[in-house]
Amino acid sequence: MENNSVSDFSRQQIENFFINSNVEINIGNFIVAIILSAALAFLIKLTYVKISKSLNDKEHFSETFVPLAIITTLVITVVKFSLALSLGLVGALSIVRFRAAIKEPEELVYLFFIIGVGLAAGANQFFIAIIATFITIFILYFRKIYNDKFNKTDLIDSSTNILQIQITGQDPKSDKIIETIKKNVNYLNLKSFSSDNELNQFNFWFDVDKNKVDILLNNIEKITSENKSIKIQIFSRSGVYE
Repeated sequence: MENNSVSDFSRQQIENFFINSNVEINIGNFIVAIILSAALAFLIKLTYVKISKSLNDKEHFSETFVPLAIITTLVITVVKFSLALSLGLVGALSIVRFRAAIKEPEELVYLFFIIGVGLAAGANQFFIAIIATFITIFILYFRKIYNDKFNKTDLIDSSTNILQIQITGQDPKSDKIIETIKKNVNYLNLKSFSSDNELNQFNFWFDVDKNKVDILLNNIEKITSENKSIKIQIFSRSGVYE
């Protein structure tokens, strides 16, 4: 009789472990977790916008950081109390197909950073979330300062700004255009060149002082307005516009 009672008790424990329909969430901890994850995600967003070398629209991409952290915190807060909900989450994720195009590995790292903060906050590991965030941000800033200071002569590392010149038709004035642009930049080094019957395209690595950015842009506007066959584009990883 006693063995049957023990068996029934054990079976009830197992059922409660696998099927827990009464999820009790501490509202106070949940609110703290949401606020903390949102604040840390916003701090990570500022860091990404400031030091990222991504060529994509950093402001637009980083707008998802805070909502992603909050959603991750919400999901972990709910599923951590129930194995059944955890298995349900795995099943749901296997059905939903994410088609977000991640063009650069750096973007994926920041997304995992945000998800990690959300996981820690949702698991009520607030101290771990704060310490890990500040340490990671410190490392990112230290790396940027180190690269800016010691890699100035290494064009592969420091030449993160690209200037592209497209000339339609046969135009003998390309050398004059390049010389005009060179006057406003620290250096202008040819990265690649392509040519066909209709289009000549030059891709340059360049660097410019922040106080000369407006002058450079004005000269580019003047060149393109005077000759409609010329198109000039600038791509900045190092934040030439900031």
